[in-house]
Amino acid sequence: MRLNIHHETIYHYAAPASYSIQYLRLTPPSVPGQRVLSWKLSAPATLKPWMDTFGNQAHVLVIDQPHEEIRLLATGEVESDEGEFLISREGEIHPPALFLRPTRLTEASANLSEFASALRPALSKGRRKGLGDLMHAIRDAVSYQPGITDAATSAFEAFDHKAGVCQDHAHIFIACCKILGIPARYVSGYLCTAKLGEEGMASHAWAEAWIDEDGAKGWATFDVANRTQAGEAHVRLAHGLDYLDACPVRGIRKGGRGEALDVSVHVGESSHEPKRPTARESARKRASEQSQQ
Repeated sequence: MRLNIHHETIYHYAAPASYSIQYLRLTPPSVPGQRVLSWKLSAPATLKPWMDTFGNQAHVLVIDQPHEEIRLLATGEVESDEGEFLISREGEIHPPALFLRPTRLTEASANLSEFASALRPALSKGRRKGLGDLMHAIRDAVSYQPGITDAATSAFEAFDHKAGVCQDHAHIFIACCKILGIPARYVSGYLCTAKLGEEGMASHAWAEAWIDEDGAKGWATFDVANRTQAGEAHVRLAHGLDYLDACPVRGIRKGGRGEALDVSVHVGESSHEPKRPTARESARKRASEQSQQ
């Protein structure tokens, strides 16, 4: 599946800022199940590429002169495959155990610990099914409702509100996994909502949990907000311990009183997506290739 992505972020200031530094994680990687066919990142000053501590592709943007606006534009085309249940950690920098580290955004409370502990019996019968049960239990307990939480809301706060957005669902899932002794991490990216029959913001977040049982080893994806695994409708940008490690844009400024933020994201299927071969066509191609060997 080919997806066209258009992501524009604009910061407006009522009074000019004299200095800004932004860390941008707005470049999707080419990884198994996802291939970047074209990508362009535009900014009002020179972008310095770097790789962050989790191996995410990132850029640093520095503006050291007075400015009343920062306009960032990321556009491109990504080809995605139907998701695999397990993602290999081949080439990753850190061991899975790192993702047991606590953070403020994935902090648990007594209520959340009790909720997670109730899932231990299901996990004892198999981590894959148990984590699936956890995903559905969280979604049953916490409705999708924008405007209740914000970027600084912790997992237990969102759980107590019984409402939140995809970021909150991911943080709650991660917090529960840590309570249960399972490494889990936060993933930021995009979602083609039309593919799932949903409406809403195409910027998205989900979680991954480490599976190591019965000869199966890797990261399993859990899009709690949509009760599904990440698949061809998902495009990953970055991962980390929580939102702060993986958010598309993060920075600081000097001055810039009266900030206003506008974000526009659109993800849609490419109009020139190539026709997928039928099973018969694929068989004919393999037979032809074998005959030429």
